[in-house]
Amino acid sequence: MRSGIEAAEYGSEMQRIVRYLGVSNGNMQEGSLRCDVNISIRPIGQAEFGTKVEIKNLNAFSAMSRAIDYEITRQALLYNQGQADQIVTETRLWDEGAQKTVTMRKKEGLADYRYFPEPDLPEVILTQEYVDSIRASLPELPEAKRRRYEGMGLGIQDVLFLANDVSVAEYFDEVIGKGADVKSAANWLMSDIAAYLKNEELSIGDVKLTPQELAELIAAIKDETISGKIGKQILFELLAKGGTVQGLIKEKDLVQITDPVEIEKMVMKVVSESPKQLEQYRSGKTKLQGFFAGQVMKMSKGKANPALLNKILLEKLNAKE
Repeated sequence: MRSGIEAAEYGSEMQRIVRYLGVSNGNMQEGSLRCDVNISIRPIGQAEFGTKVEIKNLNAFSAMSRAIDYEITRQALLYNQGQADQIVTETRLWDEGAQKTVTMRKKEGLADYRYFPEPDLPEVILTQEYVDSIRASLPELPEAKRRRYEGMGLGIQDVLFLANDVSVAEYFDEVIGKGADVKSAANWLMSDIAAYLKNEELSIGDVKLTPQELAELIAAIKDETISGKIGKQILFELLAKGGTVQGLIKEKDLVQITDPVEIEKMVMKVVSESPKQLEQYRSGKTKLQGFFAGQVMKMSKGKANPALLNKILLEKLNAKE
């Protein structure tokens, strides 16, 4: 590896793997996953690396990246100044406040590490049959998950967001397993649901919205039973309190209005009650279309089909008297 960011990403992938396998939560700040790094550099064209320096006290991958880059720069500077002999075998700590590595202890040779054979520990023999059985029992790991999501047509940002957190990936897989549109499911998880989780400081496993109900919500919007705006209202109630999409639609009378006659009546009422705005619109202030649409939406309590509303509204606003 040649940079801090490369090492940090490698560590992040290892963290994702142990989480996918369920063997650890992989939380560095809790000590569930520890990473020390060894750094040595060499001049261009030289085959052998120089003296190895170990860095400890790395409790985050971001700190790992900064520590490695700092240490590479420190060693390179000593090389360039003809002071390569000052790069010694030692353990250094990362000082987050000072943003630099500092000496913890120096070691002269292998004896200082107290390496010695342990006669009471027998060899562990792993047969190929055993290795193959373990490999066959593995769940889908992060890289395979990312490739599968890419194959579904999702963009790289969607893929990384969904696959990097095993809980989110499992939730997403359940949603699309219920028949939800892949892109719609990804959008809901990455936007409104992600914002809710961040604001409430929750994880996806804490919410009361089940994958089944998110799939139902997506379907209800797709078949125009409800509008996207109403869908968001339902979403946040389900996230906080649970329940069912159909239950809330019925309880709150949220079915989208798609009857053109009913929408036309509301449009005509709003237009007739706004003569000043109508005159301004017809004088060239076409942005007032948003005003009229908003008034109709308010009258319909957000239930008017937006596309149909705007079609009828434009016909009325542009009608010649």
